[in-house]
Amino acid sequence: MNIHKISNNILIFYFLIFFSIELESKEVQIVTKIDNDIITNIDILDEYNYLITLNTNLKNIEKKDLLDFAKKSLIKEKIKEKEVLKIFQLDKKNKVVDDMIQNIYKNLNLNSENQFREYLNNNFVNYEDVYRKISIESAWNQMIYEKYRDKIIIDENKLKEKILKNKKKTVSYFLSELVFDFKNKEDIKKKYSEIKKSIQESGFEKSVIKYSISDSKNNSGIVGWINKNTLNEKIQKAIEKIGIGEISDPIIMPSGAIILKLGDKKIVDADINLEKELQKLIEINLNNQLNNYSAIYYNKIKNNFSINEY
Repeated sequence: MNIHKISNNILIFYFLIFFSIELESKEVQIVTKIDNDIITNIDILDEYNYLITLNTNLKNIEKKDLLDFAKKSLIKEKIKEKEVLKIFQLDKKNKVVDDMIQNIYKNLNLNSENQFREYLNNNFVNYEDVYRKISIESAWNQMIYEKYRDKIIIDENKLKEKILKNKKKTVSYFLSELVFDFKNKEDIKKKYSEIKKSIQESGFEKSVIKYSISDSKNNSGIVGWINKNTLNEKIQKAIEKIGIGEISDPIIMPSGAIILKLGDKKIVDADINLEKELQKLIEINLNNQLNNYSAIYYNKIKNNFSINEY
């Protein structure tokens, strides 16, 4: 008999006993009500567990901040779900969702769906719940594309010029972002000052969880390595003013004000395949515009719901 398997079973057994006792000791309370749908303290604990299971970097965030993030995440998901259910069915298998699930488990260094299911099970997360969450996000993205595709502007000739302009060497930046909304210029100054203080005291990642409205907060705000040529001029200029480890001033975009952190930078050879690089740039530009429209549309429909927090 496998001694490691016995040990794991014992650990799981004791965890389940502890977890059930903890739940029993906690009175189930309604935390938020969105129209007639409720979010309880237990729902928030489940969301917290889901978030740290799919993004282990979040385990570095203080629990109280992450629980607040989990609540906001659930509110956003509920609103998106209500909106997409007007158009889509979410209970069917979907190739796009399957691909998104595959990307998730590959990022966790897992090799198959079976391994992913086992990993979720070991962390007390239900695979079907994960599939539904990803289905909501996929349907939302599709809806945003259908609503705004006529407004998307991509000038391929301009993008080609941008690529050819930097044929030999170029700079690549490792970036993280924090996106916050605002009402007016004074509000930007006030919020930036508050966020800057939080970054100095708690660090950028924790401040992202607390303040960012972008979906990138699920990955601690990390955007990753971005070629300078793919960035618009406003963002390029902001990054050129800061050093490694520093943050930018707020950059005003349609989706909100963006604070960028420069994690690192490197010079890379620009031995390029024009068509391949062009497709990358088109995809980045498309995603940026869709993210902007997604934030605009979400803020618009959010006002149609009655949201009460207790």
